[in-house]
Amino acid sequence: MKFKINPLFFVFVLALVLFGQALNFAWTLVALALHEAAHAAAARLRGYKVKQIVLLPYGAMMSLGESFDPTSAVLIGLAGPLTNGIVALALLGLWWLFPAIYPFTIPFLAANVSLCLFNLLPAYPLDGARVTLGLCKNKLRAIRGLQAAGVALSLAFFGLFVASCFFEMNVSLGIIAVFLFYGAAFGSREEMYVSVLDGASKNFALGVEQKRVKISDSAPIVRLYHHVGSHSETTFEIVSESGAKVGELSEEDLKKLALGNRLSTSVSDAMSGRGKKRPAKIRRKTL
Repeated sequence: MKFKINPLFFVFVLALVLFGQALNFAWTLVALALHEAAHAAAARLRGYKVKQIVLLPYGAMMSLGESFDPTSAVLIGLAGPLTNGIVALALLGLWWLFPAIYPFTIPFLAANVSLCLFNLLPAYPLDGARVTLGLCKNKLRAIRGLQAAGVALSLAFFGLFVASCFFEMNVSLGIIAVFLFYGAAFGSREEMYVSVLDGASKNFALGVEQKRVKISDSAPIVRLYHHVGSHSETTFEIVSESGAKVGELSEEDLKKLALGNRLSTSVSDAMSGRGKKRPAKIRRKTL
């Protein structure tokens, strides 16, 4: 498993140290380690292998190289915040038993509570967004809503940061705002297309049906998604209005089309390169 640190995390650490919050950072790092360990453990229990963890301010991103099934998305998404919540409750119990540790562990309680509540917000790219996606049937619409919520939340945090400049500047609010905006505006693009193609994670244990679907080349890309699922592997036969075959797409080809074009783009325009945002190598078979 690879471990990477986002440059924003170093900025976050430097800001905390410069403003005399080194102890807060140390406790936050411990709480964050528990948070991500819980995600990784839940992923392994659900049969997913964690390939990479990227450390970010107030969170991290795990890369598993495949889409979660709905139940796993909910369980894995909840594992981190719930662990922080349990640790916070346990710490409150320790305060009652050992009052002397109270002054030294207040930042640890604050870190766990903030990580728990903050990550449960239904806004991309937080854990709450993963849970929401696992519960939603229309993933494409859900991701768009969660993306908008993430942008709105980032603007709210930026507003709080600006307001703090007139009193006692809180740099962490500004860094969180940048992290949220970047994740919501740019980090969700690929998932927006991969998530609606959950069929990429095929359930071969139950059997996968191979099927062919004829569809007009004037149909928008998004319409092809309705024929993709975890229990089938679909090959699309692209036909003209007259019914003549003009091309063929696999599910992998569909992913490339989705990443290189808007979902409203017609299949013919996407395959020919018209309206394309960036090149996508798609094999085109003609008769």
